Amino acid sequence: MVPFSEFALAAPPLAAPIRTRIETAGIAVLGTIRADGSPRLSPIEVSFQHDRLYVGMMPASQKAADLERDPRCALLTALADKHDLGGEGKLAATVRRLAGAERATVLAAMADGLETDPADFGDSPVFELLVREASWQFVEGDTFRSWSWRAGLPVRRRARHGPAGTVVDD
Repeated sequence: MVPFSEFALAAPPLAAPIRTRIETAGIAVLGTIRADGSPRLSPIEVSFQHDRLYVGMMPASQKAADLERDPRCALLTALADKHDLGGEGKLAATVRRLAGAERATVLAAMADGLETDPADFGDSPVFELLVREASWQFVEGDTFRSWSWRAGLPVRRRARHGPAGTVVDD
């Protein structure tokens, strides 16, 4: 598991469009694991600070409790609608909870971006996402492309031509 900045160095063809999609939308879908093991999906605002990826949430939120109990999560970039073929990114990650001066610095930057006072966040938890694996999927003409990466491995590129085409390494 690596910070987003290291993921970006290891897999730029995935990291760049994922980051652009996140920054453009300003929101993503966070998947966490409930106490009973079932998944929880929640829309969430995400923030890049110094090329690292952070999420903040309400202090008593269920997704925060999920992450405190089990730091594994997934992040899916938002698509506009079913006709949005610009690409979707997925990150499998583990979170690290921020504390002290590091938390205060990230919260101040988040507050600045939202044009609010950092004090408005109170004791809201802030987590850094450490990337374990990622994928970027998009349509190019009549070809569906899927690029994937796992920490320590090179980017894998696959393509499927046409609606029922065979998937091949690209």
